[in-house]
Amino acid sequence: MLINLKDDKKFFNILLVLAIPIILQNLIGASLNLLDNFMIGSLGESAIAATGIANQYYMLFYHAGNGFVVGAGIFMSQYFGKKDIDSIYKFIGIALLFSQVTSWIFAIGGVFFAEDIMNIFTKDEVVTTLGKNYLAAVAPSYIFMSVSLSFAMALRSSGYTKIPMYGSMIGLAFNAILNYIFIFGKFGFPALGVTGAALGTTVARFMEMSFILHTIYIRDKNIIAGKLNQLFSFSKELINKYLRTATSVVFNDVMWIGGMTAYFIAYSKLGTNATAAMQIGNTLNNAFNLFAVSISIASSIIIGNNIGAGKESEAKEMAIKISIWGVLLGIVIGAIFFLISPLIPKLFAISDETKSSVIAILKIMAIILPIRFFGIVQIIGVLRGGGDVIYAILVELIAVWGIGVPLSFLGAVYFHYPIAIVYALTCLEEPFKMIATIPRLVSGKWIKNLVK
Repeated sequence: MLINLKDDKKFFNILLVLAIPIILQNLIGASLNLLDNFMIGSLGESAIAATGIANQYYMLFYHAGNGFVVGAGIFMSQYFGKKDIDSIYKFIGIALLFSQVTSWIFAIGGVFFAEDIMNIFTKDEVVTTLGKNYLAAVAPSYIFMSVSLSFAMALRSSGYTKIPMYGSMIGLAFNAILNYIFIFGKFGFPALGVTGAALGTTVARFMEMSFILHTIYIRDKNIIAGKLNQLFSFSKELINKYLRTATSVVFNDVMWIGGMTAYFIAYSKLGTNATAAMQIGNTLNNAFNLFAVSISIASSIIIGNNIGAGKESEAKEMAIKISIWGVLLGIVIGAIFFLISPLIPKLFAISDETKSSVIAILKIMAIILPIRFFGIVQIIGVLRGGGDVIYAILVELIAVWGIGVPLSFLGAVYFHYPIAIVYALTCLEEPFKMIATIPRLVSGKWIKNLVK
């Protein structure tokens, strides 16, 4: 198998053409988060903890809104394989409709109920005050982001992966400059601290959305540049067909991020130091996970295109290949992650106790990375790309809510273990995902043509 993989240049050329811009885009997005954390990190542990908690709300929005977009993307990639562009227009409109409704609900909640949201996680008044101000200022960015996500999915499904990447570069540039100005009070502006970081993010998301729309409709007149009557010409029957898949994806993503939020609540029971340590660890972990996520997204597009074109045996072969290479990539990146872990805490203004916790957490993350990469490839790349979202839901639900969440609260609330041990307990969900998805991968039962 490994010899065949090495010789199959065509497959990897197709994969890399799609994956590299997605990797770069996600790296830019991760850099945006890292930049926020590094700048906010200079303000102390309370600021880090506050933004970490506020970002749990953002993650809930992102996975709910993006779930509707990903649900539409499953259809878009298969319709592109079928060369049916008119149907792609309709699914762009459907993605916009549902993601916009979601973004407005979360934006209103973030602006008007910020303090209530913060109080779910912490009773520390300093952390709550910082976090509610940050959340209220960043929540409007969700509206801009949902538009960007919808069109980016259509672009990726059609093979145009560079435009979303350039949009992210625009966003990063604006975020870096505005963060510097607003956080620290440069060029005559007042020093707004964490609130300044939120304002910078909101403006950056608007500029990213503006670039993507301008490129699609004005500069390039891209193939997905559907008119309003084309985007919103979908029928009730098409929405029902979409919802049967999309609601499953949304449910899966919301339950997953709900589990991640539950983890964060468990971590917060151990105090502000533990919360800050996990926020730093998760930021770095997400930065490394993006390699697996990006390759999985590219794989889901290739798999979906092949299923839509009736090439199911090729789709299965590609799925097995990328699964093996996902583990190998995880080993390489995990080794790098492990080696640099002692250097990371030096970038933050945190106590020695928190630094020790961060190093331990990062090393655990590095060790589990190959198994985690396999799970990411299966859930996002294979099962979703093949349209087998129900099985993906079952695996995620059992892994997160049946294993990870109970163990996190048991470790934090009952045994009062150190934060690194509590985190290690949550990682036991990853071996389960591998055991649960290997038979499904080999059987080929995950292949479901949705556009016949």
